[in-house]
Amino acid sequence: MKNRTICETGYGTTSFRTTASDRTVVPWLNGQGTTQVVAETGDWRVSIAEEPLESTFSVIAGYDRLIIPIGSVALELTGPPFSAPPDGLDAVSVVRHVIEPLQIFAFPGEWAPTSRASSRTRALNVMTRRGAADMTVEIGSSEISGRSGSVRICLDLATEDALIVPPGELMPPVGPGSWAIISLSRSDRHTANM
Repeated sequence: MKNRTICETGYGTTSFRTTASDRTVVPWLNGQGTTQVVAETGDWRVSIAEEPLESTFSVIAGYDRLIIPIGSVALELTGPPFSAPPDGLDAVSVVRHVIEPLQIFAFPGEWAPTSRASSRTRALNVMTRRGAADMTVEIGSSEISGRSGSVRICLDLATEDALIVPPGELMPPVGPGSWAIISLSRSDRHTANM
């Protein structure tokens, strides 16, 4: 719990590590699953969800989302289009997206598709409040270039250990492996409106 508090109150002043054993597990808003919170503030959250064989995503209005299957199983997402087509013929339209392991898929939080997987798996989720925070995710690299104004989260995709680096701190070496590098920063739109 201590690490989560540091992150919520300004990211702390030094980097810190988290593991699955020291993270908070919270239920999905719709109660159909759980997610393990890696780090969060009022404007963003990074978490790892247990993906059941079949579920429906929660509606998280006002947020932009990314999902990345981190096991060896693809996720199939099915639902209405993200937005109604211009001709208004949306009543029965359905779209289907197959998200392969380590593929990044972006969608609005208002979209609540049905999710199916051939076996239980896990997925990395990154959510940002629209207009308040921006996110970038890179898979497969442990290099982080010139993002010292961002919070950077380096997630080892094998162990799910994470290194959280606050803005302004140099990125320490993270070692070999398969990584998800998540950068989170205040949105330019948010800064312009202040």
